[in-house]
Amino acid sequence: MPDDYEPATLEHPARNVPKPVMPAEASEETEAGAQAFLNYRADAQWYSIQTGDTSLIREVTSTDCVECTKQYNHFDTIYSKGHWGAGGHEIEKIADDSFAKRADGGYNLPVAIKSSGLIVVKNRRITERQEPFNLSERFDTYVYYESGTWRYLTASPRGSM
Repeated sequence: MPDDYEPATLEHPARNVPKPVMPAEASEETEAGAQAFLNYRADAQWYSIQTGDTSLIREVTSTDCVECTKQYNHFDTIYSKGHWGAGGHEIEKIADDSFAKRADGGYNLPVAIKSSGLIVVKNRRITERQEPFNLSERFDTYVYYESGTWRYLTASPRGSM
């Protein structure tokens, strides 16, 4: 984090939040490229919760992810009303030996997900809370690679897709 970054408090939203940059490796259709993409996506999601700027996370997420769109719209609304979020960083780690392209061209990747949790602050009060979690065998993340870039489609219960 930069020296001038200030996390959100009950009095103010985060300040001087570093804007994530897509790593070059995330442009490769490899396991390392997919992991670099998921790391960037996590940073873009965190950035959207810290700042209310959902443009970066929307750029890497398929519009077919209805739940994603609802979440991004929710944070757009929160910030438009002078409220803010805090926390919200997630780490997705692709399970070993699971990187394989499906017949439909996408990748349904078993992932371990660790979340810092998040809060929403309205009028200096916490009005929403998602508790931290660490789930190693519960979710698959579906991504696809198209025109030199990865796109996130959804997370689903392990084995459901």
